[in-house]
Amino acid sequence: MPPPVPAASDAASGVTRLAHPGPIAGGGAPEQLWPMPRIEVGPTGAPVTWTPAGAVGSGGAVVFTSEVAPSPGAAPVGVAWIDQAHAVVQLFAGTTQPGGSFRYQGMVPPSLVTNLVAAFEGGFQFAVSNGGFEQDGVVGAPLVEGAASLVELTNGRVEIGAWGSEVGPSPAVSAVRQNLTLLVDHGAVLPTASENPLVTWGYSLGNLLATWRSGLGITSHGNLVWVGGPGLSPATLGSMLVWAGAVRGMQLDINPYWVSFATFAEGPNGLVATNLLPSMAQAPTHYLVPFWRDFVAVFLAEPGSP
Repeated sequence: MPPPVPAASDAASGVTRLAHPGPIAGGGAPEQLWPMPRIEVGPTGAPVTWTPAGAVGSGGAVVFTSEVAPSPGAAPVGVAWIDQAHAVVQLFAGTTQPGGSFRYQGMVPPSLVTNLVAAFEGGFQFAVSNGGFEQDGVVGAPLVEGAASLVELTNGRVEIGAWGSEVGPSPAVSAVRQNLTLLVDHGAVLPTASENPLVTWGYSLGNLLATWRSGLGITSHGNLVWVGGPGLSPATLGSMLVWAGAVRGMQLDINPYWVSFATFAEGPNGLVATNLLPSMAQAPTHYLVPFWRDFVAVFLAEPGSP
């Protein structure tokens, strides 16, 4: 089956509707039996509202999103909370990044769209990531000791940690994506977040310290938290990950064109793909067609998942 073809688009809202490739798991809106985030107050003291996002399963949603201001007067950034107990998280190589041939590569194929809930960008291009990529024993870029690592396990869950100390080679590891060094460890933002930040965390457009950035963290209960949006320094990104409950976390990408988080769910006329923030530059559907850079996809842990 060819990739789904966009039927209509509303760029201002970040929502794109697609011709329906098949039934979406869940189908309705069941009672929320599975866990959901319990954070009720943002960093500024303002209330936080969590919205279930993406396809739902038999026990409800596995992804919840919100928009939260890091400080008074700051632009809100997107926050997503992912229940790993009821989800499958899969790393995808890009068509040309890191290079090589992989089982999961380039796009979410139509055969897996039925359980697709969300997708988000990977890290820097590998020439500047100070890290590597490996999947099913195939090395796209060599893994680096000490690098911040998103480690996919054979049970469909992921861990985050420093390679060689907190995470490392194991028969239970099916894929690894590394990027820079850890931003958060032991529930705290590391001092390196503020040390020579443009060199350590990447030169932004215009060499701005506060720019579009994204990061991924893991909580003490094994859930994932993604944070991304405008006006984030490395230290502020780290503090937002800690606020969201991360005990370990890593920066993903920077600059307006690359920060991306999209959700996918059944609508009355087919599959609806939605950007977490309407101002995100990439179309939410770019995960469904061949794309040159790597990314991460979240699926319901239902039959038909990866």
